[in-house]
Amino acid sequence: MHELLDLPDSNIIGFHLSDTLTEDDYDNFVSELKSELEAHTTTRVFLEIESVDGWEPEEQWEELALDIRQVQDLDKVAIVGDDIWEPLMDKVELLFPMSQIQSYDSEDREEALAWIRGDMDVPGIGPGSVPDPQAGAQDEDEE
Repeated sequence: MHELLDLPDSNIIGFHLSDTLTEDDYDNFVSELKSELEAHTTTRVFLEIESVDGWEPEEQWEELALDIRQVQDLDKVAIVGDDIWEPLMDKVELLFPMSQIQSYDSEDREEALAWIRGDMDVPGIGPGSVPDPQAGAQDEDEE
């Protein structure tokens, strides 16, 4: 099961993942992530993992990286959970190969949020971001 987290940061999308992740979870996860990637120059992902015991169908989850066309715009992924099993970390690294990935125990959730919010000195919208140097360039050319 997956649930979208209500985070106040406009360029950070958070998911709570638990139990067995299904095809419906996959479809919703991909849709929400793609929308976020299209809305911001730089996006970050915050994952809370609680007792994930599998993926259905597994091959569809493995192909998620090929489905995300703007994966280079995702610079950080924070994973929070206790006893995060190795296959899950391998999948996260496969899904987000261009991202910095940090994992935290559940008790360190606030530290994970601080890390994912930090060092946003990149073009985008959100805490620590700077204006996009390309924004408005087209308008200037038209004058």
